Amino acid sequence: MIAILRFADRTFIAVLSAVSSALLALAACLGLLQVSSRFFFKFPFEWTEVLVRISLNWMVFLGMAVLFRTGSMITMDLMRRKLPARWRKSHEVVLLMLTLIFLAMLGWWGLDYTLRSTRQAIIGLEFMTVFWAYLAIPIGCLFAAFATIAHYFDPPADSADTELEHTI
Repeated sequence: MIAILRFADRTFIAVLSAVSSALLALAACLGLLQVSSRFFFKFPFEWTEVLVRISLNWMVFLGMAVLFRTGSMITMDLMRRKLPARWRKSHEVVLLMLTLIFLAMLGWWGLDYTLRSTRQAIIGLEFMTVFWAYLAIPIGCLFAAFATIAHYFDPPADSADTELEHTI
């Protein structure tokens, strides 16, 4: 059963990573299209800027789960290293709880904001409502909460005492 959960976790994180990367590539291509259409063809596409913002929004909130799962977010490594070994687990539990509280609050307010904008049209994409852009907030927070819990119970092998290397 544990092997199945680990496989599902790895697959899910790989899919989120690929989707986030694709959204970054889409934003870059749309930005290039916007610059090209504006300065070379003198006919700017108004929808490209909006789609760049929406794709970056989704990229950040979906990519947040990948970063939490791999332990790549900014952490309190110095404090953890300076604590006696018996307090490290308590420190990790406190950080887990604070992270989950933050994600819950952000997700709750993001959901509230999302539901309030169900009828607000996006300028440049009148057929689409702002709901779809803001939906990234609660979904990303939900994925990040699951990833945070998964990281706590099953951290990557090299994340236990990782030192910062080659920093300035």
